[in-house]
Amino acid sequence: MEIILLESFDKLGKIGDVVKVKDGFARNYLLPQKKALRANKSNKEYYEKIKKDLEENNKKLVADANLLSEKLKKVDMIFLRQASETGQLYGSVSPKDISNFLHEKNINVLPSNINLTTPIKNIGIFEIIIKLHADVIVNITINVATSEERALEQKKGMFEKETALEKVNSKDQSIEDLKSPQKNINKESQRNEAKIDVKSNTKITVDDEKEIETKKDVKSDISVKKKDEEVVKAKILPEKTK
Repeated sequence: MEIILLESFDKLGKIGDVVKVKDGFARNYLLPQKKALRANKSNKEYYEKIKKDLEENNKKLVADANLLSEKLKKVDMIFLRQASETGQLYGSVSPKDISNFLHEKNINVLPSNINLTTPIKNIGIFEIIIKLHADVIVNITINVATSEERALEQKKGMFEKETALEKVNSKDQSIEDLKSPQKNINKESQRNEAKIDVKSNTKITVDDEKEIETKKDVKSDISVKKKDEEVVKAKILPEKTK
């Protein structure tokens, strides 16, 4: 079925886009929730009339979502659960648990907006994605531990790993920066050597030309001398005959 979107969707499109979706998805969700219209002539004309209001409302939704994302980034999310010695939970942390946790902090996020395909079943620190709007996505960190002390240890350990990684990346960058001038020097040296070779070749070429000219002059002198000798012989021979 072809529909006109009245809201922006991450995988479908933006407001006003005409897209094709499965009939069941349109009939059971998009059309009843007034998130779309059937793409016929009358609805297209109707959309043009409400287009401006929809766009203004969407701007407000994006602004609200951005504010909410800033709040989420400041929340320290710790879930205490019992676990085995191997770290496997006797239970889990689900999108509903996360939604309830945030609700207690006056932050309303629906479980359906939390991108967690399977519940968390181990202790540790996990990064999950929350979609507040088609244009606003935020990453949050969840700390799952058996106690507050263990949660702090895990957080400290993650911080130390991140710091060490940053130092390694910084060191690698510094080495690259040091190599760059040497590369430039080598390139410049190669250019200079190339110039010297060109000059040297030019000089050799000039010297070769001079040598060729010299050889030509010598040959010319020899030929002149031979001609002179022949003329002298010609003059002497008649006298001998007499």
